[in-house]
Amino acid sequence: MVFLVVSVHALLLLLLSFHSEAVEELRARPYSTGTLPCYFSFVDGTDDLFFSWEREDIKEEYEVEDDREYYQYFLTLHDFYEFSSKVVYSFSNNQEQLEEQSSQYEGRVQVDWEAISQGSLSLLLEHVNFPDQAIYKCTATSLKGRGERIIKLLVDDAEEPQVQFSTINDKIVVQCISEGWYHMPKVTWHNRKEEDLTSYSTVEILESWKRRRMALTECCPS
Repeated sequence: MVFLVVSVHALLLLLLSFHSEAVEELRARPYSTGTLPCYFSFVDGTDDLFFSWEREDIKEEYEVEDDREYYQYFLTLHDFYEFSSKVVYSFSNNQEQLEEQSSQYEGRVQVDWEAISQGSLSLLLEHVNFPDQAIYKCTATSLKGRGERIIKLLVDDAEEPQVQFSTINDKIVVQCISEGWYHMPKVTWHNRKEEDLTSYSTVEILESWKRRRMALTECCPS
């Protein structure tokens, strides 16, 4: 009877020391910098602390026409996910452990060490891109407790171009604003007759080189 009481008491302590929350959804723009939040009240320093960030791919249904197409699709997933490490970031023994880090995140992730003493293990992810869309799990363990937090990162598509008409010096000017991309866009203009009017247009980048997100293009149809 005494053994049963002790076992139940130990189980309660184990449950109380484990911190887990529901999946939180986070959205980011392509080529932006995103912060995956992770906080535990039992974390107050790096002594005896182990924590890691790992990714798990978002499972989606995929329809195929025949067995051959399914086989090719399966091989594509197998090659990328089966042989690619799922470790995004790992910390133990008061230092980063990057030996098993996936090459996909090399040089793109970091944790603010000064914020660890306040319980923050949030991950900063730079140059977010569509392959980064996944389920991210933050796991922490110390002598004072252990916990887990799950973040679902979704990468938004580029916005549809916005077209506006105006009159400047008795000429019809068409403005098109596009954002959510990174590399220099290729802009073409055509009228209803499918005639190419690109030579009449100009393109202006509205942000600096490293933060290039938006372009303003104007066209004056003849």
